Amino acid sequence: MQLTANSSSLHAPSRQSETISHRQNIYIIFVDFNDSDTSEIISSLRNKQFAPRGRNISSMEMLLETLSERVWDIIICKEQFNHFDPLLMIKKLNALEKDLPVIMLSDQVNNESITKALQNHVQAILPSNNDELLHIHITREYANLETRRQVRLMQLQLSEYQKSSKLLMDCSLMAICFIDNQKIVYLNNAFCRIFGYQVKDQLLHKPLSSLVALQERKGLAKLVSDFLDSNQNKQSYQLLGKRADDSNFTVHLALQHAYYQDSPCIEVTIEDNNTASLQSKFDDLDPITGLYNERYFSDTMESNVRQAQRGGHDCQLLYIDILNLDTTKKQYGTEASKVFARDVTDILNETFNKSHIKARIDDSHFTVIYSDPNIDKAITITNTLYHRFTKHRITLDDEELSIECAIAIVPITETIAGVSQVLERGQEAILQCLASEDDRICVFNIENSHKQQEQIQSIEQAIYAIDHDRLRLLFQPLVPLVFHSDQHHYEVLLRMIGEDGENIPPAQFFQSMEFANLNEKMDRWVVKNSAAQLREQLDKEKKVKFFISVTDTVWEQQDLLLWIADLLRESRIPADHIVIQISETESANSLSRAKYFVDGLRKLNCLICLKHYGSTNNSQDILKTLDPHYIKFDASYIQEISEETGYGSNFEELLINLTNLGKITIAPQVETPKIMSLLWKHGVGMVQGYYLQAPDEYMCYDFDGN
Repeated sequence: MQLTANSSSLHAPSRQSETISHRQNIYIIFVDFNDSDTSEIISSLRNKQFAPRGRNISSMEMLLETLSERVWDIIICKEQFNHFDPLLMIKKLNALEKDLPVIMLSDQVNNESITKALQNHVQAILPSNNDELLHIHITREYANLETRRQVRLMQLQLSEYQKSSKLLMDCSLMAICFIDNQKIVYLNNAFCRIFGYQVKDQLLHKPLSSLVALQERKGLAKLVSDFLDSNQNKQSYQLLGKRADDSNFTVHLALQHAYYQDSPCIEVTIEDNNTASLQSKFDDLDPITGLYNERYFSDTMESNVRQAQRGGHDCQLLYIDILNLDTTKKQYGTEASKVFARDVTDILNETFNKSHIKARIDDSHFTVIYSDPNIDKAITITNTLYHRFTKHRITLDDEELSIECAIAIVPITETIAGVSQVLERGQEAILQCLASEDDRICVFNIENSHKQQEQIQSIEQAIYAIDHDRLRLLFQPLVPLVFHSDQHHYEVLLRMIGEDGENIPPAQFFQSMEFANLNEKMDRWVVKNSAAQLREQLDKEKKVKFFISVTDTVWEQQDLLLWIADLLRESRIPADHIVIQISETESANSLSRAKYFVDGLRKLNCLICLKHYGSTNNSQDILKTLDPHYIKFDASYIQEISEETGYGSNFEELLINLTNLGKITIAPQVETPKIMSLLWKHGVGMVQGYYLQAPDEYMCYDFDGN
């Protein structure tokens, strides 16, 4: 059963335990394509979790007009052109300074055509008949484009941040200066005052060494040089400073890497507090265990990552999950959990010497930065640690408890992106440990990562759910705006039941259903159980109409139509109380099959809803061919309205046309009262979304009161 756009793309409120995923809007200009080819590409992208919108153009004038309408993401053109040369188009794009990647499709891709395309700034030239390769390149180019956009945005933000930062430093009470090549390139008034100077210009462009005692100058130069070579993030030193009047005083000096006027430099801060070093040390420790805390661990881990990125400084992170520490706290209290954590700490200190950084990053997670590049050594010492944990016993309230744990080993090499990635890999490896009945030590391996196992696990989960009835139906109301009806409309949504009874949305398992050819079985389950629920409502004299989605895999199966007819007859359900939803993107791929299925449903007197309307370039042809009773707009239109200040002109044109045709229109993903007011103003028939009500096991929406 296919998840509809409105329920798969929104964040559920706190009372919902399910995860909702967003399709990514992507706007594509097609050059010299026919509607059939365009629809095929758009449909393929929609199956890959995109929400594509496209425009066909056939002239330079149309291109310029189209570019002025909105921000576009990708251009797809053909090497064999009819109306205008794509290479001339690219030159025009460059002249306009448009950051818009171009992908070229060709019937014959060879070395000559590839060379020519790349020389003319085409991002890729691909075979015309390879949809999977096209999807890979579109995904890559779109990701690269988004990165460039983010970089430009961040550069603007960075510029604003630098201005604000300089203003804050200018008036800060902390003494701050920046040095480049050992010379001061910036200092604030506090820095001037602490050294006894009245005017900043007296120190600007002077060597930092001129502010320390003569006997300290060589040492300071070496400290700065060593700091640069070590690639440490931050270092503190104590020196003998020299004031303007030649008097001396003890200076606590901290160095860290910084940028000033877009150039790398060193930030120097002066602490005129003799207890600064001691206070800093206390700030770095976890108060219960005496291990380093999460902040110090992050700073040290960042330094290790930077060293590893330079090459030749590999190390390992041991990510330790104490599985029963939280339950111990709940059962025996906070003091007992502190005893537990201290015993864990004792074992860590017994196993690792002080050269390996040990930290407690939250209540039940500990880390060790194991400073050895040899993975075999890390595995050996981790096994020792694990056995010490499992053999240890803690006595609480006359009961003996063991330490239950899982340990992940994450190699830190030159390819690691940052601290967050190290921790994510540690957490992922822990999940692998927990998924295994025997192994509680896992080494993160990118080729065997948890994400690559999700497909297999999801298929197994889906098969199990069907075979053991681990599925449930939820209902989300479709609320009238300008459409008047005495019936209550609900969309039927499928959820898988998780191990803890939580709802798992189809976004997490539907592709696995498709891969394992389980779509028809799932469709039948949903239709059958929906009919049973509808019968219950009719027996209670409720006026209810159900919207039920089916996939394109059943369109040509005459026995399914016969099965539906038998089900309606046995359940004694009026067929016009059931609205079958089919997708426009699926219809675009096989309009004849869709028409066959829709014609069969009409003979049964079922109603039809075309969802994802407006997502392809031949929406009007599909509308005319299928002639549905209800039209549900593609969620990307509603998303555009929520993100932009103006009202979408394309949406308004579609809406006017549908209203003139007498169609009942539905807007999904309605999340704010502002959108509601716009939709009501322009005559949308019905609305659906979490603003009105999240999917629920019960049909409890107050249509009369709302």
